[in-house]
Amino acid sequence: MRTAFNEQSQLILEAPTGAGKSTALPLAMLAWPEINGKIIMLEPRRVAARNVAQFIAKQLGQAVGQDVGYRVRGDTKVSKNTRLEIVTEGILTRMIQHDPELAGVAVIIFDEIHERHLPTDLGFALALEVQQSLRDDLTIIAMSATLSGLPLSNLMPEARQISSQGRSFDVQHHYQPCPAQQPWLMHMAKVINDTVNDASLSEYQLGSVLAFLPGKGEINKLARLLRERLEPTWLICPLYGDLSPAEQDRAIGLTEPGKRKIVLATNVAESSLTIEGITIVIDSGYRREASFNPKTGVTRLGLKRISQASAVQRSGRAGRLAPGYCVRLWSQEEHGRLRKVDEPEISLSELTSMALDCASWGAKTFSELSLLTAPPAIHEQVAWQLLQQLALTDPQRKLTALGRQAYALGCHPRLAHMLLKAKQVASEQSLPQLCVLACILAGIIEARGLPKKGADIHHYLTEALHGQIKQQVRQWQQSLAISGQLQDAISQASTRDISYLLALAYPDRIGKARGQDGFLLSNGTGVVIAADDSLAHEPWLVVADFQETQGRNAGQVYLAARLDERLFDHELSDLVTREVQGGWDEAKGRFFAEKHTKIGQIIIKVDTGIAPQRADITAALLAQVRLKGLTILNRDAALIQLQYRVELARFYASEHDWPCLTDTHLMATLTDWLGPYIEQVNSLAALAKVDAYGLVKNRLSWQQQTLLDQLVPTHWPMATGTRAPIRYQMPLDANGDFYHSEVDQGRAVLSVRLQEALGLAQSPSILHGKMIVTMELLSPAQRPLAVTADLASFWQGPYVEVKKEMRGRYPRHLWPDDPVNTVATKFTKKKTPGL
Repeated sequence: MRTAFNEQSQLILEAPTGAGKSTALPLAMLAWPEINGKIIMLEPRRVAARNVAQFIAKQLGQAVGQDVGYRVRGDTKVSKNTRLEIVTEGILTRMIQHDPELAGVAVIIFDEIHERHLPTDLGFALALEVQQSLRDDLTIIAMSATLSGLPLSNLMPEARQISSQGRSFDVQHHYQPCPAQQPWLMHMAKVINDTVNDASLSEYQLGSVLAFLPGKGEINKLARLLRERLEPTWLICPLYGDLSPAEQDRAIGLTEPGKRKIVLATNVAESSLTIEGITIVIDSGYRREASFNPKTGVTRLGLKRISQASAVQRSGRAGRLAPGYCVRLWSQEEHGRLRKVDEPEISLSELTSMALDCASWGAKTFSELSLLTAPPAIHEQVAWQLLQQLALTDPQRKLTALGRQAYALGCHPRLAHMLLKAKQVASEQSLPQLCVLACILAGIIEARGLPKKGADIHHYLTEALHGQIKQQVRQWQQSLAISGQLQDAISQASTRDISYLLALAYPDRIGKARGQDGFLLSNGTGVVIAADDSLAHEPWLVVADFQETQGRNAGQVYLAARLDERLFDHELSDLVTREVQGGWDEAKGRFFAEKHTKIGQIIIKVDTGIAPQRADITAALLAQVRLKGLTILNRDAALIQLQYRVELARFYASEHDWPCLTDTHLMATLTDWLGPYIEQVNSLAALAKVDAYGLVKNRLSWQQQTLLDQLVPTHWPMATGTRAPIRYQMPLDANGDFYHSEVDQGRAVLSVRLQEALGLAQSPSILHGKMIVTMELLSPAQRPLAVTADLASFWQGPYVEVKKEMRGRYPRHLWPDDPVNTVATKFTKKKTPGL
């Protein structure tokens, strides 16, 4: 590794769990004299960052904060002597934004990069750009337990790749799926109890147990079940991100003599984190996966099966110090069906904060960054739209002055907007407590593990008087340079002030009651609130937190405030829009116009009796066409044939750049080709008389119209002087649009009496011979006798039978024995010269 380090500035290290990537390597690097600067190592989780820093510092016989320190949100232990900093991912992004040259930094290590957290992907992209443009002496090391599905080589094609087998021990796997009809948590409790008491597993029972669960709720439920079943000698230790450092250390560290522990953990224990003494892993196989819904602007939580890669990571925790044992609560067959790797967060997450980072960096799209995976376009679009709505970026996606201040605060852009606008209003109106209240609300919204007091955020204000929320509120007060007592702000807080502040952060989540169906938010989303909640029967709300879950049509409100409607006339008047909408009243058979006063998609008031303007009538007419289709127009056979002819020309003579005239395209472009020509139309009856054929034909230039008549003619000149009509037929798909296939590419059918086709040796062709015309040969009475696209074969075969049958029926007409060498006629034999 050291040799590669001295030869290459980009390294990729693949090593399994327990190989010492997170601890042994950075510890060794501290002794390398060639590293002239600080080492920054990213850990995806705060628990792991603290734990790794403490472990390495202990190996050096030092306290954390000397040679080895850490930075996580809300907790920093570093000094001017710190040479190795363990940081969480977002910290690095801030460091680069603050100092793009990363002065004093020699190495950046991305640990567990395979987990694909959103801040990791962003930090990695920024670090690569810094290395390529400003710091070619900077070394970047990407470390992963597996490179499967990880496109590192795309961004680091010249990187040196190093593999290590590590020092892990064998782990025996046992599959024990949950029986049907039994809750899986009950099954998991039974499996843990059976496993720790199974005499046949004594070789694994000298250590402790690590159980993986999807979240805090399941951990607490399982803890209660286990305490009912197990002896008091067992310590039940939850482990998740919301716990205090002391509680996390209790789960991670060695147990006291005579005790064994069962650690109930989320994904926080999947990698990097070393939990002492684990020899048994019980894996539920579930994870809580957050998936952003761009339609509603919220993240939907769902219980998902883990990937095969995640299962390997989890089971490997049992084999770090000795042979281990892993029970998987699913079948071996199902294991083979699990996805190979987890989806990266950038494909699933809300991207507003990342967009603000992007704008701060000077990029206008995510594609300008060297990202491992491109985000969904709609997710990125929603993020930029929200930033512009909050006035943090301009239409060109450049940071505004407010945006620069928001980025400096380091919280979610929604909350940053609320804090900064509150400070502005507080200053203008001499209301200092308003900004303190904004800090309190932001602290509550960002807090984890709030007690259950209903949905009204007013009930949680006193939570800001202690603990981590108080610490965070004080930090924002310091950042905003505002003073004020929290207790005073809480006691003076009014519903009007609270709802106003929340609306600054969530203008798209103002909700109006809709009877028994909950509330309609201004972004068009439906939400519900518990029937017994104090806010359930309010006419208006502003929602700070709601969640969508699988199997539910509407999101569940968790934090909100009653909204004072008077705000629409004053403080929130900028959110109110007024527009006149016109339409066609089907029942009354007339046009109408209404003035809608709206907040987003919520209609506050409707004013009727307004005389429709010309633009409203035109818009209503076009809306009727969109609703009822082109048949509402004078869409005659000539127009349909024109569409068919142009489509054939587009297929067989595409070099002439023909316009698209399909129904779908015409419907999509109504405003262009129909709108300007119905300015004098005031009724549906008049609309039905519009010359639709002429309007559509004018989509073709004069040269194209002339060329179309040559290539795809409407008639064919016969030797008799007759202009025989050609009708075109096209295959249609399920939507009624044209399509071409090898089997059916459409056809041209020429209808003419058989006697007028005499003398033709072959069927005519069009489109420079690319399409053979199908002949529909008619009797003297204009009834079909035969249809053929091969006239030569018809004369030689089927014609003989037609001649026999028709001679007796039409004796006065010509039925020659040699039709190819007979002159065509449109008369009877008596009137035909030479007969």
